[in-house]
Amino acid sequence: MFLDKCSKVMQGVILARIETHPGPDTIPLSLYTMKEMNESIGVDYRGSIEKLQKVHVPKNRVDELPIAKEGMILINLTAHKAVSVRPEHAGKLITSNFAVIETNEKLNPLYFEWYFNEHPSCRKHLRIATQGSIVSALSIQMLRSLEIELPSLRNQEKLGHIYQLTYKKKRLTNERLMLEEKLTKQLLLNYLKEEN
Repeated sequence: MFLDKCSKVMQGVILARIETHPGPDTIPLSLYTMKEMNESIGVDYRGSIEKLQKVHVPKNRVDELPIAKEGMILINLTAHKAVSVRPEHAGKLITSNFAVIETNEKLNPLYFEWYFNEHPSCRKHLRIATQGSIVSALSIQMLRSLEIELPSLRNQEKLGHIYQLTYKKKRLTNERLMLEEKLTKQLLLNYLKEEN
């Protein structure tokens, strides 16, 4: 089945088209960035510091903007990674470097995240779709025509749940390693102070 038959596929907003200066008729919105995406998939974000964290948009346009909601899937168009929006990232404005996937009752969001990120036939299709491009960005049209295997909803939920637990374990393991590294550094500094 094609992705556009079991979900709504659209692109995030281009900031230059909506951003305004702060005022009484605007509302500040936080942005969903690579930092949030990497946190969601359990990868330590070491990229450059995001310069623009909030934008002001006209209040009368907020309803037409792509705002992150729990259960929504976001695909980074250049990194070719999909992620389900976590509760702490809901309410953030989605920018144009992400595709927004809103699934219907036929497609479980966590299953789609697994399918897009891990399934061999999907990964092969994405490689072929971007082969020969200077910038290997996915197009919204290509995503809409992406073929996806749809087992029963019950099996989708099982696969998605297993995938979610795997990434939760990865996030916790990375967090533990980071804390152990901080502890080791602090112990070494303390030891050095005691020696002097």
